[in-house]
Amino acid sequence: MSAGRPRHHSIKNRMFLVRCDTRCDEAMGFPSRLRTVVREAVASVAAGEQQPPRDAFTVGVDGEMLRIPYRLYYDPDLLCRATGNARATARLVLLCCGTRHYDGYLRQGCVRTLVTEGGEASWVVPYVIQPAGEYVADIARDILHGLAGRNPASLRAFALDNPAYLKTFERRVTSYWSCYYRQAYPEFHRYPGAQVLAMLRAAASRSE
Repeated sequence: MSAGRPRHHSIKNRMFLVRCDTRCDEAMGFPSRLRTVVREAVASVAAGEQQPPRDAFTVGVDGEMLRIPYRLYYDPDLLCRATGNARATARLVLLCCGTRHYDGYLRQGCVRTLVTEGGEASWVVPYVIQPAGEYVADIARDILHGLAGRNPASLRAFALDNPAYLKTFERRVTSYWSCYYRQAYPEFHRYPGAQVLAMLRAAASRSE
């Protein structure tokens, strides 16, 4: 897995990114009822922040629009310690934030844990799904495996609430596959990101 950024940056710019005036507030990436918990959890790692997050993407969850930072720049060791020490909701919040971290290896570790511990919480879903539409196929594969036994209800709700996001996700998956993974996955439908996309579409098409 390559933990760095790809040389080709235009794919990222095809997202519906929101530019934050100063820094993107992590608390706005979670439901309003959790924002006090989020700010307390983030305070434990913000001191090691290397630079403020400036871009975010928006998704709808349970009737609220969430604005999730595209990348976070906490000190990796500090985030790992804080996540290990946190409990319950605060731990899930830090794991979610970890899926947005600039370090690909840390991002992968947080994704693996989150798909196991996140349960069926609707606000966890975008943090689990988003990395599958990014440039590290190994992370997409972990997400695919983690979602395999999951109740599709939360995926269905997310997909139905976010048709524009899903279209962007599809474009990103297709672009990363085309740029970097055609040799490894000659058939698009076998690419892990494409399989996560198919899982979302299947969940959305299920009847209640």
